[in-house]
Amino acid sequence: MEGLDARRPAMVGRARPLAELDGLLAAAIEGRGRSAVILGEPGMGKTTLAETFADRAAAAGVTVAWGWCSATEMPPFWPWRTILRDLAPQHRLATDQAAGSRAGGLDGPGLLRGDAGARARLFVSVIDALREIDRPVLLIVEDLHWADGASLLLLRTVIDALPGLPVLLVATCRDEPLETGDEVLTAVRALPTAVQRIRLEGLEVDEVAELVTGVLGSTAADEMAAMVHGRTGGNPFFVREVSRLLAARPATTGVPEGVREVLARRIARVSQDCQRILEVAAVAGDGAEVALIMAVTDNPADVVLDLLEEAVRARLLTGPPVEGRIWFTHALVREVLEASLGTARRAALHRALAEQLETGDAEAGEVARHWSAAFGPDAAERAAEWALRAARTARSRMGYEQAVGAYRIALRGKEIERTKVMLELGESQMFAGDLEGSRQTFAQTAELARESGRASHLAMAALGMGTGLGGFEVPLYDELQTQLLEEALVELPQRDGGLRAAVMGRLSLAYAGSDREGERVQLAQSAVEMAGRLDDACVQSGALAAYCDTMAGPGQVDERFAAASRMLGVAERGHDSPCQLLARRLRVVALMERGDWPAVDAEIEAFARTSERLMLPLYSWYVPLWRGTRALMSGDFEAAVRYADEAEAIGKRAGSTNAWMMVFTLHMWTHRTTGVIPASFAAEVEAAVKSVHEPPVALAMAASYYAAAGQLDKAGPYFDRLVGRGLDAVADDCEWLEGMWHAGDAAIALSRADVAEEVARRLAPYEDLWVIDGIGGGVIGVTAHLLGRLAAFLGRTHVARRLLGGAVEKYRESGAAPWLVKAEQDLAAIEGTPARASTAIEGLFKKDGRTWHLRWRDGEVTVPDSKGMHDLSALLARPGEPVHVLDLVAAAGGPPRAALGGDTGPVLDGEARAAYKRRLTELETDIAEADDELASTLTEERDFLVHELAAAYGLGGRARTTGDPAERARKAVAMRIATAIKAIREVHPQLARHLELAVSTGRFCVYRPEEAVTWHG
Repeated sequence: MEGLDARRPAMVGRARPLAELDGLLAAAIEGRGRSAVILGEPGMGKTTLAETFADRAAAAGVTVAWGWCSATEMPPFWPWRTILRDLAPQHRLATDQAAGSRAGGLDGPGLLRGDAGARARLFVSVIDALREIDRPVLLIVEDLHWADGASLLLLRTVIDALPGLPVLLVATCRDEPLETGDEVLTAVRALPTAVQRIRLEGLEVDEVAELVTGVLGSTAADEMAAMVHGRTGGNPFFVREVSRLLAARPATTGVPEGVREVLARRIARVSQDCQRILEVAAVAGDGAEVALIMAVTDNPADVVLDLLEEAVRARLLTGPPVEGRIWFTHALVREVLEASLGTARRAALHRALAEQLETGDAEAGEVARHWSAAFGPDAAERAAEWALRAARTARSRMGYEQAVGAYRIALRGKEIERTKVMLELGESQMFAGDLEGSRQTFAQTAELARESGRASHLAMAALGMGTGLGGFEVPLYDELQTQLLEEALVELPQRDGGLRAAVMGRLSLAYAGSDREGERVQLAQSAVEMAGRLDDACVQSGALAAYCDTMAGPGQVDERFAAASRMLGVAERGHDSPCQLLARRLRVVALMERGDWPAVDAEIEAFARTSERLMLPLYSWYVPLWRGTRALMSGDFEAAVRYADEAEAIGKRAGSTNAWMMVFTLHMWTHRTTGVIPASFAAEVEAAVKSVHEPPVALAMAASYYAAAGQLDKAGPYFDRLVGRGLDAVADDCEWLEGMWHAGDAAIALSRADVAEEVARRLAPYEDLWVIDGIGGGVIGVTAHLLGRLAAFLGRTHVARRLLGGAVEKYRESGAAPWLVKAEQDLAAIEGTPARASTAIEGLFKKDGRTWHLRWRDGEVTVPDSKGMHDLSALLARPGEPVHVLDLVAAAGGPPRAALGGDTGPVLDGEARAAYKRRLTELETDIAEADDELASTLTEERDFLVHELAAAYGLGGRARTTGDPAERARKAVAMRIATAIKAIREVHPQLARHLELAVSTGRFCVYRPEEAVTWHG
């Protein structure tokens, strides 16, 4: 409809009702008057919707007139007085002339005497007044549920006359339960079917999130939005009130006073017997069984069902029992009912429910909940007993979050084995992602075990601080854990035992980076030997993992892979999934170092299958991390970033420090590989160095990073600190190769031949190994590549040529496209020829004034100048090298990349995209079931949403952003290149086909021909 924008963000969650009203108004503007009633419970947003729609209509040039009904005693026709006063002042008394003197006015004596003729004349005069208005009109009657009988009769008359008028009449009315004698609501329900009913339902979770965000002034977390939605049923008034209460008192779970008053009035309308039934249901909790309520209240089924039906009519319950259970319309109803009970009454109901549930097959957690809220000398112990059962059941089902809460209740009891229960609690916290909470619990357990002389529990607590026997997140430089492990080793019996072997293995890890390297290796070997004698799969796996850590240097790759493979076999025989994952993690890294990339991919997928079964964040973030690393190797930078974001999100849920470090690593190597190193990332580099207490490897990494960013003034101090400690300070472990690579890279950039010489000497035995950052967060390259660069820097051209040639072959075999380009460039720099030079195929791509001369194979043509031709020329000059779109824009005369700012957020945020997708699913179903006219309308809405979603996503499903210069450039460059290739196709189809196949666009564009091509320009 002209002038009405259906996408205008007028209010949260009401796009569909607004669209319905827009359609009705469009018909009215064409002279086909329409009417509608907006229905909804108090607080559902009827008035807000009417006000928003009135603003939209006024903006489209429609005259708007309002009338309000009142709960107080007002004169007859009260809403129509204000409508006619605003709409047609000359008809303020509904045309006294038509009624004769004062007889026909709204206060005329004829009407006051009940003169039917006078009323008829008045109604006709109102219709005439509407007919005389020569412009579209929107009439709004507010709070129709309070209308007087005369106003309702006039409303009905106007509705009947609408089809011939350019008028839309909209009324708002509470959708309350119909009570006997309620003549107004009866009349409203009896309005003709031509009056469209627009019933407002509760907001969806994402809409609630938007409303909560508006109140709090900050983005509402998913958990908060879900909680508010669950409590309020999406009622906008309730949502706002609960949000305001949360803003004032974030920790509160109370009911806002305004909400309490609204719901208390609704509850007061039902009978006392119904209220008593609802009180029991409120204490029992949402979804309570009807049989349980019958047993506690000692009422027969027919009586309970009749009372529940009364509650349904009052809109306190969602409907009749479903599968024997009842549900409140939303949690606030239950909360108001429960809060209305006195403390003694509430505790007595909890006890009655607990005693009743104990006799059946109820969930242990539910029984524990009621006992923990009951009174009586036995209540606490019975709550602890049932909570312990509930915790262990939840733990066996991998419901670790629920188990944590139940264990805490169990620990209130006196008759429990406290250290054992605390060990179980700590493990549940660990798997729930609360690693810091788990650590604290294990520390407390160790103290209790020491006091009670329980050496085994002391050992288990010490092992728990490093995520148990599997040891996926073993903290380094942890003095408390080391102390507890040493103490446990002294206290445990001096004979073969699983715990003793596990403690020795873990203690060897704890000594990493200390001056006890010899003792560390001996402990690991002893642990493996002892575990082998015990034939305990879990202990053997842990010992082998510790042993692998003691031989993590580059000279022991094969030995480490063999030990990890043995560990995998042991874990598989023992059906120990966490230890299988640890073994596969070790194998992935070893295979990466070997450069066996097909085996790496197979190992990643095997890891993924096992981690998916466990469904634990502690293990599952590795898969997107490694997939991101492999995507980066193939040159798919957008996929690498997407996988890094996925790994980061899962790692946060796991509380994993390793995840944070490895995601940082993947981001760093993505930046370095693309050559786009944002200035903001420097702060993360500084934080990473400080977080690990500046070990030599971190100093080397920072020096190399800043050198790559062209900030030699920042690289120098880190490099000097590294050299001051000496290269011998870089431990011969899993980070040795990485540290040497960084040191050599920085030495070249800073022109330190002495350090370059030393690094080359140390790396020489490992030229065939690949350098891996951490546990697979980044692939730095094959060692031969750096050795070749060092040799070239030191003037050893013959050696450099051999090494770089070997690196080129390895990169080509592995499909490491970005690394291949760099190695070819380094090799070409030695030879003094352009990279990838070849006489096999030559072409011409040369600008001459306003035209471009092109030659390809046997054809030579000219093409008009365009920005797309400049873009193609820049890509052809750098075959195989990804070029950022902002660099292409700058090359074509645009501003330099550094002059451009950042983005202002996604085109559609995650919540909006999810809402669009849900609506699309609904539309597909509605279209299939609708008649032709409605199907056409729904199809238009579907097509609009599809267009919006398509505009909000980039390649690979990545959300696009608004105000992002790179995103704007991506679109512009892609269009420019496509237009240029189209122009080439008109004169040289063969060349156009070559470019279509070889040129890829995105945030990074690249020309990657299947065969080497030399372009002259």
